[in-house]
Amino acid sequence: MLSQNGAPAACKPTGAVVSQPINKESSHTDNSISNALLAGYPDVLDTKDVGKALGVPVVTIRQMFREEQLPYFKVGAQYRVPKIWLLDFINNGGK
Repeated sequence: MLSQNGAPAACKPTGAVVSQPINKESSHTDNSISNALLAGYPDVLDTKDVGKALGVPVVTIRQMFREEQLPYFKVGAQYRVPKIWLLDFINNGGK
Protein backbone atom coordinates (compact mmCIF):
# COMPACT_ATOMS: atom_id res chain seq x y z
CA MET A 1 0.00 0.00 0.00
CA LEU A 2 1.35 3.43 -0.95
CA SER A 3 0.90 6.69 0.93
CA GLN A 4 -0.27 9.89 -0.74
CA ASN A 5 3.28 10.86 -1.72
CA GLY A 6 3.93 7.50 -3.40
CA ALA A 7 6.20 6.04 -0.71
CA PRO A 8 5.30 2.71 0.87
CA ALA A 9 3.01 3.24 3.84
CA ALA A 10 5.59 1.78 6.25
CA CYS A 11 8.19 4.31 5.04
CA LYS A 12 6.47 7.58 5.80
CA PRO A 13 8.75 10.63 5.66
CA THR A 14 9.60 12.03 9.11
CA GLY A 15 9.73 15.66 8.08
CA ALA A 16 13.19 16.08 9.63
CA VAL A 17 15.16 19.04 8.35
CA VAL A 18 18.91 18.98 7.86
CA SER A 19 20.37 22.13 9.37
CA GLN A 20 23.47 22.18 7.15
CA PRO A 21 23.84 20.90 3.61
CA ILE A 22 25.96 17.81 3.13
CA ASN A 23 29.09 18.48 1.12
CA LYS A 24 29.07 15.38 -1.07
CA GLU A 25 32.00 16.57 -3.16
CA SER A 26 34.48 16.66 -0.27
CA SER A 27 33.44 13.27 1.10
CA HIS A 28 33.78 11.80 -2.39
CA THR A 29 37.27 13.24 -2.73
CA ASP A 30 38.31 11.90 0.68
CA ASN A 31 37.08 8.41 -0.16
CA SER A 32 38.12 8.18 -3.81
CA ILE A 33 41.63 6.91 -3.05
CA SER A 34 40.44 4.16 -0.72
CA ASN A 35 37.62 3.24 -3.12
CA ALA A 36 40.15 2.91 -5.94
CA LEU A 37 42.39 0.84 -3.67
CA LEU A 38 39.65 -1.79 -3.26
CA ALA A 39 38.12 -1.54 -6.76
CA GLY A 40 39.29 -4.99 -7.89
CA TYR A 41 38.23 -6.82 -4.74
CA PRO A 42 34.96 -8.66 -4.02
CA ASP A 43 32.28 -7.14 -1.76
CA VAL A 44 33.36 -9.45 1.07
CA LEU A 45 37.09 -10.05 1.46
CA ASP A 46 38.89 -12.98 3.03
CA THR A 47 41.98 -12.62 5.22
CA LYS A 48 44.35 -12.96 2.28
CA ASP A 49 42.59 -10.19 0.31
CA VAL A 50 42.55 -7.87 3.33
CA GLY A 51 46.30 -8.40 3.73
CA LYS A 52 46.91 -7.62 0.05
CA ALA A 53 44.73 -4.50 0.19
CA LEU A 54 46.46 -3.15 3.30
CA GLY A 55 49.91 -4.33 2.27
CA VAL A 56 50.53 -6.37 5.40
CA PRO A 57 51.01 -10.11 6.02
CA VAL A 58 48.05 -12.36 6.81
CA VAL A 59 49.56 -12.98 10.27
CA THR A 60 49.23 -9.25 11.00
CA ILE A 61 45.61 -9.23 9.82
CA ARG A 62 44.77 -12.13 12.14
CA GLN A 63 46.47 -10.32 15.01
CA MET A 64 44.38 -7.21 14.22
CA PHE A 65 41.25 -9.38 14.38
CA ARG A 66 42.28 -10.87 17.75
CA GLU A 67 43.05 -7.42 19.16
CA GLU A 68 39.72 -6.10 17.76
CA GLN A 69 41.49 -3.42 15.71
CA LEU A 70 39.78 -4.50 12.49
CA PRO A 71 36.09 -5.49 12.24
CA TYR A 72 35.25 -8.95 10.86
CA PHE A 73 32.77 -11.77 10.97
CA LYS A 74 33.36 -15.49 10.70
CA VAL A 75 31.94 -18.08 8.32
CA GLY A 76 32.79 -21.34 9.99
CA ALA A 77 36.49 -20.99 10.79
CA GLN A 78 37.16 -18.36 8.11
CA TYR A 79 37.36 -14.62 8.72
CA ARG A 80 35.51 -12.24 6.39
CA VAL A 81 35.50 -8.45 6.10
CA PRO A 82 32.88 -6.62 4.02
CA LYS A 83 34.52 -4.11 1.70
CA ILE A 84 32.50 -1.26 3.21
CA TRP A 85 33.87 -2.09 6.70
CA LEU A 86 37.41 -2.08 5.33
CA LEU A 87 36.77 1.26 3.60
CA ASP A 88 35.51 2.71 6.90
CA PHE A 89 38.59 1.35 8.66
CA ILE A 90 40.90 2.96 6.07
CA ASN A 91 39.00 6.26 5.97
CA ASN A 92 39.09 6.51 9.79
CA GLY A 93 42.85 6.12 9.86
CA GLY A 94 42.81 2.52 11.01
CA LYS A 95 40.52 3.14 13.98
